[in-house]
Amino acid sequence: MSRRAIFQRLLGYLKEHRLSLFLCMLSAVISTAFLVLAPFLVGRVTTALFASIADGVFYWDTILCLLAALVALYLISQLFTFLQGFGMARITAHVMQKLRSDIDGKMHRLKLDYYDTHTHGDILSVITNDVDTINNAISQNLTSVVTQITTAVGVLVMMLAISPALTVIPVVMVPLSLLSAAGMMKASETYYGQQQGLLGALNGYVEEMYNGQQVVQAFNHQKQAKAEFRALNEALRDSARKAEVTAGSVSPITTLVNDMGYVVCAAIGCLWAIAGKLAVGSVQAMLEYTWRFAEPFSSLAGMVGSFGTAMAAGGHIFALLDAEEEVPDPQSPAVPREHSGRVVFHQVQFGYTPDRLLMKGVDLAVEPGQKVAIVGPTGAGKTTLINLLMRFYELSGGSIQVDGVDIRQMSRAELRDRFGMVLQDTWLFEGAIADNIAYGEPDMDREKVIASARSACAHSFIKTLPGGYDMVLSKGAENISQGERQLITIARAIASDPEILILDEATSNVDVHTEVLIQKAMAELMKGRTSFVIAHRLSTIRDAEMILYMEDGDIQEMGGHEELLARQGRYAALYHSQFG
Repeated sequence: MSRRAIFQRLLGYLKEHRLSLFLCMLSAVISTAFLVLAPFLVGRVTTALFASIADGVFYWDTILCLLAALVALYLISQLFTFLQGFGMARITAHVMQKLRSDIDGKMHRLKLDYYDTHTHGDILSVITNDVDTINNAISQNLTSVVTQITTAVGVLVMMLAISPALTVIPVVMVPLSLLSAAGMMKASETYYGQQQGLLGALNGYVEEMYNGQQVVQAFNHQKQAKAEFRALNEALRDSARKAEVTAGSVSPITTLVNDMGYVVCAAIGCLWAIAGKLAVGSVQAMLEYTWRFAEPFSSLAGMVGSFGTAMAAGGHIFALLDAEEEVPDPQSPAVPREHSGRVVFHQVQFGYTPDRLLMKGVDLAVEPGQKVAIVGPTGAGKTTLINLLMRFYELSGGSIQVDGVDIRQMSRAELRDRFGMVLQDTWLFEGAIADNIAYGEPDMDREKVIASARSACAHSFIKTLPGGYDMVLSKGAENISQGERQLITIARAIASDPEILILDEATSNVDVHTEVLIQKAMAELMKGRTSFVIAHRLSTIRDAEMILYMEDGDIQEMGGHEELLARQGRYAALYHSQFG
């Protein structure tokens, strides 16, 4: 995305605050205009003092009036500066709230493959670092640009009013100073872009190492992890150093050139004052304006680095906001009349890329209340089949019907409300155990929570925890065991009382004794419900009415346990490999 496009989209967030922004800019202009007048009045005071000394008479009235006017100028200027600062703080807070809300809403509409192709650190860096960068650019630099431009214009007008001839000197020096620093400005923007990218990569790596610290230590990978971190950190350091050095060199270069103009202006002004062509106070004011005239351009040049960082951050933010979303729900979604749990796959095709289909024509009819087991080697497409059923991924062809309605004609909320899901990888949020169990129904009463926990064989261990059901789980639920986390996720699925159950290796993280108890609870739970069970241990799915053996994305064999053993096919080979 071009810098212009990024800038225009950032301005789009300010549109609804046009009036407030205009008032802030007006306050900045008024504040700056009064400050610009101050050197002129100081010059008049100096001229009056010089005249008093020359004439031997102290002009109290003139000097006191000028000093009073000077104090009034400063007071009014500071008042409008306060109003401008207060207004910009308010505008920035609203803009950042809107930007973060847009990002949060986008995160819930993104396709799941976005999370598969971007690290958590990259995404978190966009939400935190990049948004904060935009915040700083708007709050600190937006009104500063107006202030500096107003200062430059106001100072130019005052200089022309005092001495058009001397005004030529600073006017010529400013473009020379900017041209001398142009190369540094361009280089700094490039380095700031690299810095933001490396910052996201470093955050992603740190987050990955933190979550996998046990594995890192178990495999003695500390040295390699440190070396990889050091390499990323050094690359970020070099990029940040280059960015800061190039951006920081802009101001000294422009200041040096402008100082030369200041010296020339001072020399000529003093000569003219001696010759009587210019008043002493006018020379003083002219020198002050010469210094101030260069200052806005130096400040604007110094902002290049900040704006470069903001453009890079904006590019990352809008890349996320422009990422491909899920297909929107139909405007008039269909609602199945039945709640039986019948599922039909008809010529289902799917591929992560259009040119490489994983599933080439899956046909499957699951009757209400049936238990369907899905087995096969790793990467066979078992979880993908479930993801298509839940509409986490969109079909490449064919259709899936739930209770007689194509899932694409239903809203996702309506579809997923019919499912209860327990995954192999547990996920629990930071909060009370009871709230985690009642995740699908926040207003669930405590009796139902406890009953669900009992069915999942979780009640006995929950009672022994400090606080029981009110115990607060830490981030990632690290303060309980993996098996206990699995039991709570099973209780969560039971509490949602779904018509279709999906169990993806739901008992893989519990001991044998607990697994037996869970299997009994699951058998009771699955009565009258359609169930899809993904399993590697075939002993858990012998009683399934239908077993699907998948390989290379397609269903290779389908039938009951005894039927598939009698075929002596791939399922039978897999079964005998486990049980001899």
